[in-house]
Amino acid sequence: MLTSRKLRTAAIAATAAGMLMTGAVAAGATEMGGNSVGSWHAYAESDWTGADKDFSGNTGDCNYVGAGWNDHIRSARANGDNVKVELWDNADCTGGSITIDGGGYHSIGDWVSAYRVTS
Repeated sequence: MLTSRKLRTAAIAATAAGMLMTGAVAAGATEMGGNSVGSWHAYAESDWTGADKDFSGNTGDCNYVGAGWNDHIRSARANGDNVKVELWDNADCTGGSITIDGGGYHSIGDWVSAYRVTS
């Protein structure tokens, strides 16, 4: 049988765990199975307007943005101050690149095809 003390202890532990998880998600990066995952937000127009989409990936992995977004990203920013993402010219993360963070880029040309989360 659970005593009121055990119930209070369980409630405090659950609340603390929820706060820790909320903080990790809010920061834009989490740990999943030993891999750090970061996310960023793309927009079809400059100045963070127009159609938009969230992207995420494991640190170090090259990811294609998909046919619908290839060469159509005009502004972007990372989801979190400590998240950094490279945006690449070619689908295999080669060619030219820029690195975005929480401040983002408000105007990007029609060249982004892939991304790599770096932190």
